[in-house]
Amino acid sequence: MNPTAAPTSGAGTRQDAPLVVRDVDGPLEMADCVALYERVMGLRPDDGSLNPRLLTALQENSGLVVGAYLGAELVGFTYSFLARERGADGQVPRLYQYSQLAVVAHERQGLGIGRLLKLGQRERCLAAGTTLIRWAYDPMQTRNAHFNLDVLGAVVDALKPAMYGTSGFGAATGESTDRFIASWHLDAPARPAAPAPCPPPGGWTVGQVYDDGDDRIVVLPDDWYRLRAESGPEHAARLRGRLTRTFTRLLADRTAVSCIRLPDGLAAYRFIPRAAAPGTAPRP
Repeated sequence: MNPTAAPTSGAGTRQDAPLVVRDVDGPLEMADCVALYERVMGLRPDDGSLNPRLLTALQENSGLVVGAYLGAELVGFTYSFLARERGADGQVPRLYQYSQLAVVAHERQGLGIGRLLKLGQRERCLAAGTTLIRWAYDPMQTRNAHFNLDVLGAVVDALKPAMYGTSGFGAATGESTDRFIASWHLDAPARPAAPAPCPPPGGWTVGQVYDDGDDRIVVLPDDWYRLRAESGPEHAARLRGRLTRTFTRLLADRTAVSCIRLPDGLAAYRFIPRAAAPGTAPRP
């Protein structure tokens, strides 16, 4: 797979080193990926990690390990592996890439590197005839949700409570590992941007579900870690449990297609009827 290059600009970038997205190559570069992952995630010694042998084995057996480089410096990477759906009896199960991880160095975040990495995954999947990528993310991380749904055009149609257990790791230590499952349909037409919801007369209330025509709007804090720090872990845990139950109920017959920021430190998910949820592709 040929590498793709993009010019870098803005604070914190090197003007003399274009950003290159390419396959990670060899055990030393795989070790760089592991080191970057541990640094970005703030892992403790007993949290567990990756290792170069695992990444190499994935890459050699239908998985993808894609890195973003400024010169020789690794500034982000993503890895995924080939998976298949649990098809009904008599049906050929659909294959997809499951993207387990995508990280960007703290000092390089906000520069579009994450989007270029995901587009690198998309390019490689389409070249191999794979038209679906899935991954899991914490529904309370609304900036990540906005990127997944509104920037890339993925959708969410499933939630797995405590997917990795009742206590997270790194910066999320003590948090339940509830995860939305995002599905990115690579061969479907792009959908228009979701409209911003109109605030109710009394203003937004965290945890409330609002009707917007046939759609449903769920409001939550825009900065979950700040809420947790200011309100305490017990309050955050109760709110997470309430929101998780609400999401589960809505996903029974709906699909999440957007998450946008609202005034006053809030964000809002938009859930549309499942029958009206088209597959999606990256927006131009």
